[in-house]
Amino acid sequence: MNEENQNREREPDTVDAIKDAVKMAANEAKTKAKEAAPKIKEAIGNAVHDVAYGAAFGASFAGALASEFMPKAIKDGLSEGSEAGSQSGKTTAEKFRKNVKSATSEDCTDGECHST
Repeated sequence: MNEENQNREREPDTVDAIKDAVKMAANEAKTKAKEAAPKIKEAIGNAVHDVAYGAAFGASFAGALASEFMPKAIKDGLSEGSEAGSQSGKTTAEKFRKNVKSATSEDCTDGECHST
């Protein structure tokens, strides 16, 4: 009987030890994640930069090289088309901003939306 009582007394100690170990592991994992996060962000940022740089370099290099061998009519058409596309994109973006602004200025507090 004495041995059975000792085993029962050890059970809470074992459970407490397991709880403590789990808490310590969780705290250590949080600490390691906080330490790693800036490094991961930096690595992702560098990768995004490198991809953007490569894309821009490739496009600019190909454009500059092609421009040297391209007839004037094609150059003019590309330049005018680029300008028109840029202007159209700006106009569309402005319309979108206005639509978003008017959509977010509606009062929807009573379950139905009403413009304010």
